[in-house]
Amino acid sequence: MATDGVKIINSDLAEDLYAHFMDGFQKGRNVTQLNKQFLDSKAQFSENTKEYEICVTVYGLAFWEIGALTEIMLQEVETVIKQKNTVNYWAKEVGKETAEARQKELNELLEKISKPNFNPIKRVKKQPKPNLFNIGDVLSFQYPDRNYGTAFIVDIYKMSGFSLYSICRTCDTTVHKPNMQDFLHTTFYASGTPTVDDLGAITTKLSVWVNQAERKELEKFFDCFSKIGKIDFTLPCGQPIITNDYQKFCDNSIYQSQIVYSNSVGRSVDKFKTVEYAKVLE
Repeated sequence: MATDGVKIINSDLAEDLYAHFMDGFQKGRNVTQLNKQFLDSKAQFSENTKEYEICVTVYGLAFWEIGALTEIMLQEVETVIKQKNTVNYWAKEVGKETAEARQKELNELLEKISKPNFNPIKRVKKQPKPNLFNIGDVLSFQYPDRNYGTAFIVDIYKMSGFSLYSICRTCDTTVHKPNMQDFLHTTFYASGTPTVDDLGAITTKLSVWVNQAERKELEKFFDCFSKIGKIDFTLPCGQPIITNDYQKFCDNSIYQSQIVYSNSVGRSVDKFKTVEYAKVLE
């Protein structure tokens, strides 16, 4: 990887290593984990190369900046600077003036990190984004034909930086903006999977069909919905319809084609009464 300049963080490699370190630090990695990250990075390079020097000096600076530089690592930085890997490389490949400029930067780095850092970088406390909706929220919305429909949030799956909303769209419409009574008179699609228990009895486990949208996609059209109530719903998510815009959310033809396919492979789909599975909370 080419070195672009003489400063400590002045190359593609140095910038990548520094960014990787600080990203891990801000995500909550402790000093032990960050040191393991350093050892893994360092192991990629031979000790007599400029890349090895860049790695050690960048990590030395980064550990100092967060107030976690140890005496052992300080000595390692000093040792690698004395090896003059980059200075010798630039003296040969670029010129004496550039090599001397690099040596000056290395000397200044060593002087800097040899002193205590009384103002270390702090972790930025990120406030989690509030949910667009919550599990059990009952929503009303308007179809392109001006009729109204209802839906409810069945599940919200979250991991770092990612949220997936599972929304059950009911099957019925009204000409007026619906309320909770209208919602309770609707039906929804669910599919059943026959199972046999230990006694040989056959039961059917239902799972509700849902539209699934990532938060970043749902943000584009979540203001098309109005919350009208809240329920406790007992069925798990089943068949997902991946949804990335409002038009697709409202598209009945997608449901119909999925139903035809599910029935053709033996996963029966039917409509079920909302009131029999929903307990009103609000």
